[in-house]
Amino acid sequence: MLALLAAGQSRRFGNNDKLTALLHSKMLGLHAAATLAQLPFNHRIVIASDSNHPCAADWSVLGYDIIVNERADRGQATSVQCAVEQALASGVTALCLCLADMPYMTGQHIKMLLQSFEVFDRKQIVASTCDGNAMPPAIFPVDQFEAMQHLQGDQGARKLLKTAHLVRAEQDILLDIDTVEMLEIENRKSPGT
Repeated sequence: MLALLAAGQSRRFGNNDKLTALLHSKMLGLHAAATLAQLPFNHRIVIASDSNHPCAADWSVLGYDIIVNERADRGQATSVQCAVEQALASGVTALCLCLADMPYMTGQHIKMLLQSFEVFDRKQIVASTCDGNAMPPAIFPVDQFEAMQHLQGDQGARKLLKTAHLVRAEQDILLDIDTVEMLEIENRKSPGT
């Protein structure tokens, strides 16, 4: 199962919902969603703070089920918990967590994560890195679901990634847009550079 986490509070972005901000004429919350929709996951969900989010109609068209996180204000861990609840309900044996504010994520990188996950017989957490630090996107085997249900705060599943096998990606692929200034910098670049 693929879970796109899109219920963050965007505190560093100011008063606006950053996922609705335009990056190269397209809402930020749709870039990664569109890329990941091309991959062969059996289930795709978006964990959102509101079923009426401006991206919701497009997420649905892309094949995502929208799951509302009523506790989003308590931190990213609650979105992880929502994703795990859906994974358990669906009977899947692995969960790939991605962030909706990573517009340059590539299908090739996710395929590399999936290949590494298979090499470890689907029993090892596999995460991304560009600098030696583990980060999303990451894939978690079913035996991690219980620990994921007990996470707290805004660090998401970061503490579980300490034991992850790391798959390297270029820094720009793993860029997440957190501030208005970052978005402005990216909008000054030509798309695809």
